[in-house]
Amino acid sequence: MATRGFTFVADEPHNGAIDEGPTPTEYLLMALASCTAQTLRQYVDYKYDDAGDITVEINYHEPEREGAERYLQRTITLSEEPDPDDLKVMHDIAEKSPVTLLIQFAWSVRTEFVGPR
Repeated sequence: MATRGFTFVADEPHNGAIDEGPTPTEYLLMALASCTAQTLRQYVDYKYDDAGDITVEINYHEPEREGAERYLQRTITLSEEPDPDDLKVMHDIAEKSPVTLLIQFAWSVRTEFVGPR
């Protein structure tokens, strides 16, 4: 895979195949985590002199029973304790990060096949 001059490897290792890179799903989860962290970083660097570290973990929860909800669990860990009012603002900012909005609002995928070019 390539974009803007960067090259990446995506892999779906199975049946003993070599594990050469993250899976497409892992790339999606990394995109959400990194976008959340970068969006929060912009806010805390503006607000505080020493904002500390931001860690974002994303876990995909596959339903165990028919009809149960699928969801992504985002856990944000801050190395510094913010003011409770700032924590509410940070929560709102995380909910409005670009990849969060893309995932929440892109409810359909439309596929088209085209002939050779």
